[in-house]
Amino acid sequence: MPLPHWTPEHVLPPGRHPADLSDLYERFVWDAPHRNEREIIFSALSGYLGVVCRLIPSGRAWIGGELTNRTSDAPRDVDVVLIPDEWGALKRLDGAARARLYGMLTLRGVIAEQPVMYLEQVQPVSGLLDGFLCHPGDEDEWAAIWARGPVPGTAKGFAEVTW
Repeated sequence: MPLPHWTPEHVLPPGRHPADLSDLYERFVWDAPHRNEREIIFSALSGYLGVVCRLIPSGRAWIGGELTNRTSDAPRDVDVVLIPDEWGALKRLDGAARARLYGMLTLRGVIAEQPVMYLEQVQPVSGLLDGFLCHPGDEDEWAAIWARGPVPGTAKGFAEVTW
């Protein structure tokens, strides 16, 4: 089912909108300015979701962030929150798979050794994507965050990809 058309505020109408990758491409790349920048971010998102689907047997991804707004400014990234259908499946991942999954999540306030440095934020895919993992029971909090419009007090919609 295609994503709904942009509102006059250049966002999706409020709500969670089911989509697949072709729907995301149509609305967030083809039907928006700065197509070249959007193509690069979409490629990062597509690859990211491909890896996620191999690690998490089934779940949903909520897509938000700058890519999902139709503004005159070029988007810098896309935001994704992963919602596994079964949390136990993550606990059963072997060490290598768990490390790959954790490497796909955004980290904030990181202190690294050799060389010693403080990093405000570490993002997957060269900073083109912010990836988060929703713990069971936190869906309402994430939905509220994803529904915040670009102007305080406004609401916007977001896309939901299921696998």
